[in-house]
Amino acid sequence: MNATFFILPFSALILFASCGNGDEVDGDSATGDTTTMKLNPNSVKAENVFYYIPSPIETADLLKKAGADYDKDLLNPIDNVSKYSSTAARALNLGVYGADLSFTGIFDQSTESMFYMQCASKLAGELRISGAFGENTRDRLEANATNRDSILSIITDSYWDCDAILKQNGQQHTSALMITGGWLEGLYLACKVAETTKNAELRKRIGEQKLSLDNLVALLESKKEDKDVAEILVEIKSLKAIFDKLPNVDGQTSVKTNEKEKTTEIGEDNAAGAMTDQQFTEIFNKVNTLRNNIISRT
Repeated sequence: MNATFFILPFSALILFASCGNGDEVDGDSATGDTTTMKLNPNSVKAENVFYYIPSPIETADLLKKAGADYDKDLLNPIDNVSKYSSTAARALNLGVYGADLSFTGIFDQSTESMFYMQCASKLAGELRISGAFGENTRDRLEANATNRDSILSIITDSYWDCDAILKQNGQQHTSALMITGGWLEGLYLACKVAETTKNAELRKRIGEQKLSLDNLVALLESKKEDKDVAEILVEIKSLKAIFDKLPNVDGQTSVKTNEKEKTTEIGEDNAAGAMTDQQFTEIFNKVNTLRNNIISRT
């Protein structure tokens, strides 16, 4: 059985084009749109990290299956968007709003989806990547307001565009911040739902984020010459220190991707073991602190 990993960024979330080169992967490919391979997580290059960090849409879908109810109070309030004035605050919270936007889409909250799309559009414009959330995107959302699959596809496409434009503009550090914000918001939502539902499977998935977190740290390490990235790296490493206490994810992990659906599945052959209640509480408390620090930035 394969388990769908649940987090980040959407964003260019998964760069399929980047994963077929070098010696970081080996194995064979399946037919059709799906590719299966074996990878050593210790050899994943930082620039390919998106490939191994599933999207917020996958996260939101998992939360719904875990028994979550839609609760807008879990999300970053839309009123906060006007206070983000620094590049770092805008990039991090563009990621946060992306995860929240995915959450609203999964739960068929079309009105809320439009509000969160407007937040993302505002921040993208201020980061000079407004093309990803222009009038055409808003028109598409309005035209497909009752079609969840279409809404989720539009959200995914928009964040792919964000990442691509940032990279074309030489703003890889901004992209890394956006990805970090989205990843952390997804983990925050997962922890909140796991706390409420007591869902054992969801807690296991949270533990499995140890691998995703290692890859995220590698990405931030590669961009730490930027002071904003260096600052958030310190905070993310404080979370990694807690995850490092969980059982190791050693050796190779099987990965299956579907380019058409833009999803990633990571096998359970090396999944992290179940965490104790104390470990879950420690992770949740740290995630809550880091997430609140991000949405409180100006």
